[in-house]
Amino acid sequence: MIELLSFPPVFRGFVSLLAAGLCFPLSGIFILRLNLLNLRFMLMHGVMLAGAIALSASLDPLLCALGINLFLVLLITSMSRRSDIPTGGLTTFFMVISVGVAMALIYKNQIPVQDTMNLLWGSIFALSQRDLFLLLFFCLVILLFVLFKYRQISAVLIDPETARTAGVNETLIFYLIMIFTGITIAFAMRLVGALLLDALVLLPAMTAVSFSRSLKSMFITASLSGFLYSLGGFLLALKVDLPVSSGVILVAGVCFGITYIVRLIYEKHN
Repeated sequence: MIELLSFPPVFRGFVSLLAAGLCFPLSGIFILRLNLLNLRFMLMHGVMLAGAIALSASLDPLLCALGINLFLVLLITSMSRRSDIPTGGLTTFFMVISVGVAMALIYKNQIPVQDTMNLLWGSIFALSQRDLFLLLFFCLVILLFVLFKYRQISAVLIDPETARTAGVNETLIFYLIMIFTGITIAFAMRLVGALLLDALVLLPAMTAVSFSRSLKSMFITASLSGFLYSLGGFLLALKVDLPVSSGVILVAGVCFGITYIVRLIYEKHN
């Protein structure tokens, strides 16, 4: 294990996975509390579009994904707040448009199937030094956001109307939450791919929601769960020779299943 970590790609992957495991579940709490599951699907398709653009124009896939997702979340948030169009309808529309344009680019530019599949699988060992610094910087920013804006965030997550009447700048906090969610999905797809990013973002948050009685404990439990799932998944992947993304989702899935059963037993006897 120590010997493997001496290889720069493995070390960068290990550090990035632990940082993501600690911080990405914070966005998972945002997604669950604000019911942004449709938005999450749309952002995943946005990253596919970004990947198709990057492959077609020989651009940086991570920067494209960050740019496309930021554009989409700002556009959808602005449109939903300025019109009566339901957010679910907007996210579905942009999800279909994104995947349609992505498929058209892949077909017209004759992008190899293997490169296309890489958009879905991701790879923590393909991160560059710059990608790692960007990821760590983002993790630091979202941690500071939750730490220093916790009261305003909790007010928005519990009841946006009440938050506005209490003097909270609900619009700013909501926009920031949407931006952090979009960036989280972009990084998660780069790390573990579209098919497994929920293990890194949502399962720790779902574990926290099952056991926490306050929003503060929800954030803390989600971060700790994500960190442990990531560490366990990485070690399992190295031990039995699996893709790291598969290791993470196996550990996260088993742990979530155990916590769910424990909760059912607790509720039955109380």
